[in-house]
Amino acid sequence: MLAFEHALVLLLLIASLSVIGRWLPWPQLITYLLGGIGAALLPAFPKLELDPGFFFLCFLPPLLFSDGWLMPLREFVRAKRAILLLAIGLVTFTTVAVGLVAHWLVPGLPLAMAFALGAIVSPTDAVAVNAVTERLRVPTRLTTILNGESLMNDATGLVAFKFALAAVVAGTFSLGRITAEFSVLAFGGVATGLLVGYGIGRLRDLIVRLQGSDPMIEITLSLMTPFAAYLAAERFGVSGVLSVVLSGLYSGWRDPVRMDAETRQTTFAVWNLVVFWLNGIAFVLLGLQFPALFAAVRGHYSVPHLLGLTAGIAGTAMLARLAWVFPGSYLPFLFPAIRARERAASREAVLVAGWAGMRGTVTLAAALSIPLFLPDGSPFPGRDIVIFLAFGVIAVTLLVQGTTLEWLIHRLGIREDEERPKEELLARITAVDAGLRTLKAMEASAITPEMRASLDAVIEEYDRRLASLTAQGETRLRARRRRSAGHQYRSAALQAEREALDDLWRTGRILDEVHRPLQQLLDHEESLLRGSKPIDDQD
Repeated sequence: MLAFEHALVLLLLIASLSVIGRWLPWPQLITYLLGGIGAALLPAFPKLELDPGFFFLCFLPPLLFSDGWLMPLREFVRAKRAILLLAIGLVTFTTVAVGLVAHWLVPGLPLAMAFALGAIVSPTDAVAVNAVTERLRVPTRLTTILNGESLMNDATGLVAFKFALAAVVAGTFSLGRITAEFSVLAFGGVATGLLVGYGIGRLRDLIVRLQGSDPMIEITLSLMTPFAAYLAAERFGVSGVLSVVLSGLYSGWRDPVRMDAETRQTTFAVWNLVVFWLNGIAFVLLGLQFPALFAAVRGHYSVPHLLGLTAGIAGTAMLARLAWVFPGSYLPFLFPAIRARERAASREAVLVAGWAGMRGTVTLAAALSIPLFLPDGSPFPGRDIVIFLAFGVIAVTLLVQGTTLEWLIHRLGIREDEERPKEELLARITAVDAGLRTLKAMEASAITPEMRASLDAVIEEYDRRLASLTAQGETRLRARRRRSAGHQYRSAALQAEREALDDLWRTGRILDEVHRPLQQLLDHEESLLRGSKPIDDQD
């Protein structure tokens, strides 16, 4: 009962902080951190103790799964070389660089634990990056590479982190043994994730065939998939992280074409809410732990020393990324085969990719999952300082890179390429044309004047939509202006309908049973209207 009350308090806190964060000049995650620290200083606020294993299991599988589920598979495959160079090469480079610097800067920190810190801070945060790139509409390939990197470096960074922790426990480190074990864990994790994703997908298909579509059942199975993939992989002794990522990629390829409209809409809404909760709660929890964590490290390090360590580790992580992305982007083009099928990225795009290195929830979850004790019962060496430095890297990258990335994109003149608008226009033309052909094929079945008039009205609407989409030059400009005006008029009319309906309900002139279905119908019409918002074509 007490744990449930604490969960409610946390949800109320992140909702309040989200409102406040809209008015503050930094990423939302920083607001959650500061809010958690402030709440921890209040004597009346409940003291929460975290179980490291539970934190890892509760937060990471759904977050990794959602990233994989939203990853466009076609673009991911096209950009796989660049993504893997970042997700494997940069993670390894960052782990080694940060590990060596941390071992040198932090007195008494074991080398394996220093490498664990390097692995913890190597993954970037997709949420923080997307908050900027989606709003500014940067080139499609750059967005794909950054999102794909965030997805895959979560897996490689966390696997490296697990190996580093194992080395701390064992007290030995063998590169050959780790390489062999990594291969087995990686292959097993990939296979397990695909099997779990495929199996749950087949189960959902069977349920739909037997009793029809049920959004609540399908969403429940979707929410259980990341935990099933992770726990199955852990049971088989392979990589649970890679299992979750692959099940997410498979489900993201399968689900959009197997779900009906209602299930699809509800699933997106539910997953958005879950990810919002998890990201917010994770950072609030870190803020709540910070006073005790600071007190623990303050007994061994002075405040200036802690600030210097944080600056050194965060600076190393940021510089390591910049040092990797430029040669990693251009050296492969020394090979003729790569030059023949790819075009080198501009220096501006590479610089943006190098600066988009904000750390977030995955780094946080990994740090807080470090065990409290070794198997012999002694305290885990360096746990407090590693968590503190991970906290520092998250804060520095979000404050420094997160607040300047948008300015840098504007300063360098990075803009959306023509690929996405062209593909969107193609999709709309193809869809409207298919609908129009189906309507014209139904003309013979319109046997009464009323049916004929209704069909003619729908065909006329489709003809107008197709004409406006396929028009050229100034004609298309006029068509776009007409669609934009029509969109505004329809939005205003829908808003007036909703206000009138709500007024009838508030004054008691209609029942809930009448109000609710009509309100849902207006919501559906509004979602359709948002989906048909005019494209900003470049004429």
